[in-house]
Amino acid sequence: MAHRIYALAAIAASGLALASTQASADTVYDFGSVPQGTTVTPYTLDGATFDSPQGPGAFTFGPNGNLYSTLGPNVLSSAGNAATLTITFATAQTGLSFDAAMGDFLQLNGNDSITVTTNAGVNQTLAPIIPAGSGDSYPQAMFSLAGAAPFTFVTISAADAAGAESLAIADMNSTPVPLPASIWLFASALAGLGVRRVARKAA
Repeated sequence: MAHRIYALAAIAASGLALASTQASADTVYDFGSVPQGTTVTPYTLDGATFDSPQGPGAFTFGPNGNLYSTLGPNVLSSAGNAATLTITFATAQTGLSFDAAMGDFLQLNGNDSITVTTNAGVNQTLAPIIPAGSGDSYPQAMFSLAGAAPFTFVTISAADAAGAESLAIADMNSTPVPLPASIWLFASALAGLGVRRVARKAA
C-alpha cells in the first residue's frame, strides 16, 4: 500500500509540473503547415485568426524563396502597400514575437517602421529598421513584445517616410496568459488530500 501512496504522490507532482510547463509555453505558429497560396479571408492557425482590413486576401501564406534573408522558409506577406494585418487570439496572450520584412523597393524613403497595437492599449513601434539611403530593398528586423497587459487582438502595420509599406512576417510566437499560481496550489492541495485519504485507508 505504501508503494501505491508514493506512486500517487509522484504522479500528482509530475502532472502538476507538466501542466505548469505547458501553461507557460509559447505557441509556435508553423506557417509551413498552411497550404501555400492561402489568403487570409480570414484564416485561423492554432487559435490565431489572421485577417486584413484591406482584404480579404491582402495577405497570403507562401514560401520565402530566399527573398528575405533573415526570415524562415515560409512567410505571410501582403500583396502591396497599405498593409495592415490583424490577429485575433482565441485565448489571452501577454507576448508576441515575429521576424518581419518591409518592401522599400525604391530604397529612398528610410524611416521604415513596424507598429504593433493591442486591444489592451499597448502600442509598440520598431523603428527605424533601416536608415535612408542604405540600399536595402527589404529592411528586416525582429519584433518582440513581452510581459504586456493581456490582449486578444493586435494590428500590425508597416510604414516609411512616404506612407504605408508592404509587409511580410515569419517565425511567429505568442505567449499565453499563464494560469494563476493559486490554481496550481489548489490542485496541489487536492492531490495531497488524495494521498492522505489513501494513507488513512491503508492504516
